[in-house]
Formats: sequence, C-alpha cells, structure tokens
Amino acid sequence: GTVTNIGTQAIGTIVRDSAPFYIVGGNGGTLTEWQSTAMAGTKFVHSPYRNGPQMYRMYALEAATVFVYKNGVLEATQEVSAYSYETITGAYTSYVMSFNSTGSILLASWCTDAADHNPIPPASQTIYGSCSTLSAVYAYDYGETVSVT
Repeated sequence: GTVTNIGTQAIGTIVRDSAPFYIVGGNGGTLTEWQSTAMAGTKFVHSPYRNGPQMYRMYALEAATVFVYKNGVLEATQEVSAYSYETITGAYTSYVMSFNSTGSILLASWCTDAADHNPIPPASQTIYGSCSTLSAVYAYDYGETVSVT
C-alpha cells in the first residue's frame, strides 16, 4: 500500500480513514506504535520490567475515572476527560499494576528515559502470543491463580 508521512502529531491526535491502517512513529529515538481504538477497554494488567520510574498514560474515549492498583492496593485514582489523557509516574518495576476504569480508555507505558513504549491491551481470558526466552503471567485480580492451557 501507500505510505504517507503525517508529520509531527500532538498526543491525543485521532487519525481516521475509510480503510484499516496502522501508524508507527518516533518518540525521542524510540519507535512508537500508535494504538488502535480496538485496544480500548476498562480493565488492564501490566508489570514493568525495566528500572523506573515508569510512566502510564491513560487516554479516554469517554469520560472515565481510573483506579490504579499496585499489587492489589489502591495506588491512585485519576479522572480523565473524554478525548484527553492523564499520566501517572512512579516506581512500579516488578509490581503487578492493575487499572480499572469506569469508561473506555487506551493505556500505554514507558520508562522515563522513553524506552520500552508498550501499548497495553485490555485484560482478557484468551491471549495469543509467543516469547523468546521468558514469559510471566499476571492475573488482573492480584493474588488470583491463572491456569495456562
């Protein structure tokens, strides 16, 4: 297909087209994937693995209150207006971070040195993927057991 340069775009810019598409761009020298609204959800779980502090960015597709849990303990509550974003930063390395939102959001994480930009998919009961040498499985509800079959 045709590759189009869309130039520098502000955070929160929404791009639409009549056909499905994908956008990849730079973020201070780091390749960054734009998130599809198909990755929106209300429940997310993540565990950052690089030294922190880490930053989570929550972009709301509708007004939302986001409850952030660190190892099952409420860490923060963040109000996010529709079509805007809010950011939280903290020392989250190796902790299980759970996000519960009252509205549909997109979630991404970074280390503060702009490394490891990760669009985070919503928690799901079915996941497909592969790994090179190591995998970790985290339950949305901290302390719950997950069976991998």
